[in-house]
Amino acid sequence: MFTLLALLFTCQTAEGLSSSSLPSQAAKMTTDPNDLKPILSHALPGIISYEHVGDGVKQANAEGSRILSRHSSSLSEKYDDECDNDAILETELFLKRVAAKAYTHKSWTDMRRTLVYARTEVRFYNEIVPLLLASNEDMLRRQIPKCFHATYDLSGLIEEDSLTTDASQPSPLPEDEEQLNALLATKGGHMLLESLSPSHGYYQDSPITRQQSLACLKAVAELHASAWGDKPLLKQINDRLSSAGGSYHLQFRNPKELQNMVSSWELFRGNFVGLNEKTKILEKESVVRLGQRVYDMAEYVSKELTPKWDDEYATLVHGDYKAMNVFLPSDDAADDKPPVMIDFSCAGIGYGISDVGMHICHANLADDLENGGEEELLEGYLTALEEAVSRRTGESWTYPRDVAMRHYQLACIDYLRFILGRFWRTATPDSFEKKKASKNTTLINRNVDAAMAFIEKVDKYLEVFEQEITA
Repeated sequence: MFTLLALLFTCQTAEGLSSSSLPSQAAKMTTDPNDLKPILSHALPGIISYEHVGDGVKQANAEGSRILSRHSSSLSEKYDDECDNDAILETELFLKRVAAKAYTHKSWTDMRRTLVYARTEVRFYNEIVPLLLASNEDMLRRQIPKCFHATYDLSGLIEEDSLTTDASQPSPLPEDEEQLNALLATKGGHMLLESLSPSHGYYQDSPITRQQSLACLKAVAELHASAWGDKPLLKQINDRLSSAGGSYHLQFRNPKELQNMVSSWELFRGNFVGLNEKTKILEKESVVRLGQRVYDMAEYVSKELTPKWDDEYATLVHGDYKAMNVFLPSDDAADDKPPVMIDFSCAGIGYGISDVGMHICHANLADDLENGGEEELLEGYLTALEEAVSRRTGESWTYPRDVAMRHYQLACIDYLRFILGRFWRTATPDSFEKKKASKNTTLINRNVDAAMAFIEKVDKYLEVFEQEITA
C-alpha cells in the first residue's frame, strides 16, 4: 500500500491534468451520485470496490469525503512496473463534490457563488496548475494537491463566459419544482484529489502557532511568486478564474451585507460592550461609529485592493487562505516536507498580501500577534516572496515596505467589512462560546480577544485612508 501511495502521489497523469472543463465533456459526469466508480477510475482504472472513510466533510459550499479504493494493478499500466500483475491494492483518495440541487435553499446570488466556486477550482486544476508547474521549481509542485480528475457541468445555469464576479445575473431557476429538479439533477462539479489525511503525514488545525503560521505564509508566497510578472499567465487567470480573487470580494457578496452594515455593527456592539476589559475598545468614539465608517469606505477600499491583471503588484491569489485550508506536515514528517494548500475555489487576480491579512487574523491568537509577532509574520512573508520572485525571474526584486503595508492595511479593513456584514449581525457572546472549538470558523468570530484586537487595529487603519481621501 505504501509503495503504491508513493507512486500515485508522485505522478500527475496527463489525463488528470488535462481533462476539459467545457460542458461538452463535463457531461461525462456520472448520472448516479451513489456510484463513484466512474469517477475513481480516472485515477485507478482497475477499480474493484471502495468505501468511505470517516464521516466526511460538509461545508457551506461543498462536500468532501476520503475514499479507500481497492483496485487491481493488472488493469493499469501505471502500476505494472511497481506491482505484481494480479495484486489487489488499496489507495485512499479525497473526493470534493458540489451538487447544485443541494443548494436550492440559498438565494440565487448565493447559490450562483457556490457554483462558480466549483467552476473556478476545476479550471484552476485543469488549466492553471499545469502552467504553474511547467515554469516553476519542484517546491510549488509539493505544495498543491495532485488532482487526478476535475470537471463540472453548469449548463442551463451559468454560461461558460459568464464572469465570476457577475452577481447581478438573473436567476435561471424555474418556479415549477419538477422542472427545477430536472434542471439541477446532474449539475455541479467534482475534483478527485490525493488524500492528505494524518496517515499520510499531514494535519489541519486552528488556531496555530506563530511558527506554523509563518510556514503557511511562506507556502503561499511560493504560490504568489509563481505567476508574478507573467503577463500571459495573469491574463489567463483573469479570464478563466476571476478578475477579483477572494471569497469575500465586494463584487462577489450579497448586496444586503453592505446595505445592513451600520445596523449590523450596532447589534454587534450592543451585544459585546461591557463584557470584559478587552471590550472597552467598543466605547471609543471612533469605534462607536465603526459600522458607518466601514460602510463609507467599502467601495474605495475594494477598488484600491483590486488591481488589474497587468498592474505592477497583481498576482495569483488563493482567495480563502484560512488556517484550515492548509495541511501542515506532522511533527514526525521529513524535515523538508512543506505545508500543502487546498481549496482554490476563490483563486484569481489580486494582491497576494490579501491572503496574508486573512490568514493572520483567521489563524493566530491575539497574544501571538503582540510584541512584534504580527510584524514578524509580515516580514517573514515578504522576505519569502522576494526570494521566490527573484529566484524565478533571475533578477533581484523587492516589495517596498510602504507599499506592502498599505496593501496589508487595505486587506484588513476589507476583511472586517466582510466579517461584519456576513457574520457579526447575529453574533453574541453565546454564539462565540458555542463556536470556540470550531476550527473552520475565523478566530474573530469565535474568540472575543481576537475580535477586539482586530477591531482596534482596523480602527487605526481606517483613519489612515479616511485622511487619504480627504487630503
